Amino acid sequence: MAITTETFKVNAGWATTDVIIQMEQAMTHLGWQSGEISGYIVGLGTMTGGGDTNAADWYEDISPKSTTGVGTEATFTVYRDTQGVRKVLIDRPGVGYTSGEIVTLSADDIGGFSNGATDLSFPVCIDEVVGNGTTIGIAWTTLNNQGSGDAGQTYTFGFDVYDTDRAGIVGSGHTIITVREGDTVSIANSYSSSYDPVIVSPHLYINERSDYAIAGWDWDINPGEGYSQYTFKIGQAGTYYFKSDQNNLGPECGRLIVLPWSGDPGDRTTVGYGTSAAFWDKELTGDRPWAVQKHQIAQNKLYGHTYRSFRYNGSSGSYRIVTHSGYSHYEGNEYYPRASNGNSDTKQNHGGTGFRSRIAGAANLDYASEQIGSNTSGVLSHDSTTNSVAYNWLLDISHGANFGFDLDLNLFKSSIDPRFVVFSYRSPTLSSTHLTSNTFDTFFFHNFDCTFWDYDHVYLAGVTKIIPYGGNTIYPDIKFRTHLTPNYSNSSGGVKRAAEYPWFPHRGFTSNDENHVDTTYDSRSYPQDMQEGHARIYYRSEDQPQTFAGGYPYNVEDATSDSRISPEANFNAVIKGLPINVNLLPCPYYLPDDFGLIEFYYNAANANIQQGDTFTISPSEVWTVITASYNQTTVTRGIAFCARTV
Repeated sequence: MAITTETFKVNAGWATTDVIIQMEQAMTHLGWQSGEISGYIVGLGTMTGGGDTNAADWYEDISPKSTTGVGTEATFTVYRDTQGVRKVLIDRPGVGYTSGEIVTLSADDIGGFSNGATDLSFPVCIDEVVGNGTTIGIAWTTLNNQGSGDAGQTYTFGFDVYDTDRAGIVGSGHTIITVREGDTVSIANSYSSSYDPVIVSPHLYINERSDYAIAGWDWDINPGEGYSQYTFKIGQAGTYYFKSDQNNLGPECGRLIVLPWSGDPGDRTTVGYGTSAAFWDKELTGDRPWAVQKHQIAQNKLYGHTYRSFRYNGSSGSYRIVTHSGYSHYEGNEYYPRASNGNSDTKQNHGGTGFRSRIAGAANLDYASEQIGSNTSGVLSHDSTTNSVAYNWLLDISHGANFGFDLDLNLFKSSIDPRFVVFSYRSPTLSSTHLTSNTFDTFFFHNFDCTFWDYDHVYLAGVTKIIPYGGNTIYPDIKFRTHLTPNYSNSSGGVKRAAEYPWFPHRGFTSNDENHVDTTYDSRSYPQDMQEGHARIYYRSEDQPQTFAGGYPYNVEDATSDSRISPEANFNAVIKGLPINVNLLPCPYYLPDDFGLIEFYYNAANANIQQGDTFTISPSEVWTVITASYNQTTVTRGIAFCARTV
C-alpha cells in the first residue's frame, strides 16, 4: 500500500512564529489536536479537615478519593505543617467538574493517619461566566485599636463603603462586609503604604497573611496605587477575614461574609478551553514564541493524552520540544491577578493555579527536578522570560536558519498504520549539491499502543529522529536516535511517568545530548570499516570490492575477476519491519512496511539525490526518498530512508 504525503509551506522571509503556525497546521491536518473541554477547576473554596504534622511537607499530584459530582482527572498539591493544611494548589485542572461540588483527598495521600493527617475536603470552582453580580467598592481609611485581649493588642479596619453590600451596608466605619458568590470586592488602600489589606481564607486566618491568603488577591496595594479586586467564584461561600501585612495587628481586622449564589441558572455560562483546529495553547510574541499541543494517544486512559511544547529560545535554526503528561492552562486573573497598579500576585497561594502555562504533575514523575513542591515554579512555565520550561527538555528540532528561502514541512503518512507519520523540514529553493544541504531534521513523534505498558499509569513521551551522516565524501550511514524522556538541565534523571523511562540511562551525565539511544545503519554499498555496535544490512553486489586484512579495499575499477562474485548472488532487498530502535528490548513498536531502508549504487559521481527522488523496484513498487546519506566520489552510493509511494 502507498503512503500519503502533504506539504505545509512558508515563504521566504518567514519568521520563527511562522514555523510554529506551520506545525500547528500540520497537526490539525492529521487530526492530532484534542478538542474543547469544560468544567476545569480554576479555584477552591473553604477547606475542612487535613490534620497537622510535626514537619512541613509537600504532597504532589494527588487524585481525589471521592467527589460529589462527575468531574475527573483533577489533581492537587497540598502543603501541610504543624498548623495544619496551609494551602492546596490546583495541579491538573481536570474536566467535567461543576462549581461547588466537594472533592475529598485521602489522609493516606497527605501523610497518613499515623502522621496526624485526616481526610481533606473542599469545594471546587470551575471556569464560568456569572452574570448579575455586583461590585462593592471599599477604601481602607482608618485603623481602630480594639484593646488588649487573649490575642494581645488587636485592631480593626475602618472602611469607606462606596456601594451597597448585600446586607445594605453603606458608608464608613464598617468592619463586616457581606457579598455573594459572583460579586466583586474592590479595595483601595487609603491608609498607609506600611499596611496592605488582604483577604485570608477562614481556615488559616490566625496565621501569616501573605503566604496563605486566597489566590487571586493582590495584597501589595499602597495609597495612590489604585485598587485590589477579586470576584468570588461559585463554590467559595464562607466567612473570610481581613488582615494586613503587619502581623502585629491581631488575628483579624474585619470580616467578609460571602453568601451562596442564588441567581437565575441562565446567568451562568461554562467556559470551554481548547479546540480541534489549533494548538491547545500558544503565545507568539517576544523572542521565545511557544505553543502546546494536546495529542490523544489512547482513549479513556488517565494518561492517554501527551502534551508537547514547542518553544524557540531565540531566532536560531531550531526549536525545543518538551513532552509532559499534564498541562495547567488558565487565563487572565486566574493565574496572575493584578490591581490597576499593583505589583504582586498570589498564584501559589491557597486555591492557586500556578503559572498560566506550565507543566502539571509531580516532581521527578512528570518533570525532572530535585525539589518537591515546586511544580508551580517559573522553571516549569512558558510565561517566564528565562529559558524556563526548556530545562525540562526532550530534544531540539532543526529546520535550518535559511530565512531567505522557502521552508517546507513535509509529512509522509503510512497507509498501513495511519498513526505513523514522518515529518521532515526542507528548503526547496535552497541550492544544494547534496541532500543534507537543504534537508534538515527528519523525525516522528511516538504515537502507538504497546502491550507492556498501560496509559492509565504512564504517558508516551518520546520522539525519534532519523539522522543521515552528511556530506559528499563521508562514510555513509543513517542513525535512528530515540529521545526517551525529558530531563532537567545536564544533571538529573528522566521523568518516571514517561513510558520510555526504563530505557533511560540511570546515571549522571555531562550533556543533554546523552538523553537518547541510537541505532546506526552503516551502508554496505560503500566500502567502509564497520563499527562494532552498528547494525548491518545484508547487501551483496558483484561490484562490491573485496577488503584485505590490511583494511584497504580494492576500488571496483581495480578488482579482478577473482574478487567478484557471480551476479546471481546479488542481494539488495528493501529493509522493512524496522524496529523503532534496535537497542530497545523488548521493542515497543515496529515501523509499518510502507517505510524502509534501501542500499543504492549509482554508477556516476556527484549525483545529487534529493528528498522526493524515487527508486523503482517494479512498476507496482516505487519508493520515494525521505532522507539519505551517500558518498559522491567516483560513484554515488549509500543508504536511504524511504516511503513506498506506488
